[in-house]
Amino acid sequence: MKIVFIHGRRQEGKLSEKLKNEWCDALKEAFRKAGHDPQLLGDVAFPYYGDALFAQTQRESRESFRTLVDKGAAQAGPSSAVEQEFIAKLVMNMARQRGITDTEIAEEAGVSQEKGVLNWPAVLAALRLLNKLPGVASGSIELFTRDVWCYLTQKGARMEINDLVDETIPTHDPCIVVAHSLGSVVAYNVLMNRKERANVALLVTLGSPLGIPEIYDRLPSDAKPRRAPAGVHEWFNARDAHDVVALYEIGASNFGGDPKVRNYNNVRNGSENHHGIAEYLSDPEVVTTIARVVG
Repeated sequence: MKIVFIHGRRQEGKLSEKLKNEWCDALKEAFRKAGHDPQLLGDVAFPYYGDALFAQTQRESRESFRTLVDKGAAQAGPSSAVEQEFIAKLVMNMARQRGITDTEIAEEAGVSQEKGVLNWPAVLAALRLLNKLPGVASGSIELFTRDVWCYLTQKGARMEINDLVDETIPTHDPCIVVAHSLGSVVAYNVLMNRKERANVALLVTLGSPLGIPEIYDRLPSDAKPRRAPAGVHEWFNARDAHDVVALYEIGASNFGGDPKVRNYNNVRNGSENHHGIAEYLSDPEVVTTIARVVG
C-alpha cells in the first residue's frame, strides 16, 4: 500500500529525496525493531513544498520578524492587525500551556497587568519567557515566522502547496497519509477538498497543531463545526505532551463526524523541542498503527 509523507515547515533549501530517505529510514528502523517487515514500506511518495512556502512568506519578512523577537523591540509588530491578533493569541496560548502566567508576562514586558497582555510588547515578552524554557525556544520562535499564517490566509500560497501534495495522493487505490506539524494542516485541507474520494485507509497526524483554536478556527476548507475528511477510514493523532506545536489533542468536539480521531498523547519525543519527525516515527504505537494497515 502506498504511503504519502507530508512534511512540516522549515524545510526550504533541502533536497526532497534526502528528506524522503530520512523519513523512510526512521520508519524502517522502527519497523525492524518492532519485528515488522520494512519491505512493506516500499511504495512511498514525498511531496515537497518547502521552497514554495518559503517563497510565499518571503525571506525578508521572516528574517525581520525573527530579529524583532530576538531583540525584543517593543515598537513594532506584524503589519496586519488581524495577523497581530492571531499571533498574539497563539503565543499567549502556548505560554499558558507551559505554565507562564499573565503576571510574569506583564512583569517581563514592563506593563501593568490591568492593561491586559494581548499587545505586542507582551507578546514579545511571552516569547522571551518561552525561550528560557528547555526545549521550547526553537519551536516557539520558528512556529511564529508567519508560515502558518501565510498558509491559512493566502489563497495563492495555499493552492500552490495543496496542488503539490494532492497530485501525489492516489485517487482510487488505498493509501496511508502520514503528516507532520504544518503538514497535518495541509493534509486536512487537501483531504477535505477531495470530498467523494474515499481511499485513504489511514491518516496519521504527528505533532499536529490542528487542536489549537487559533488554527482550526481559520481552516479554510470547511465551516464550523469542523468535520473529519469523509474519504478517510481511520484517523490516528499522536503527540508528545511537551511538544510546543501540538499544544492540544484533536478533540471530537472540534472535529466531528466519522472517523473519530484516536488521540495518543504518550509519545516520548526525545528531540530538543519534542517535535522531531524521526522520533515521532519511531514511537511504538505509531509503528504498530501503520504496520497494521500497511500490511
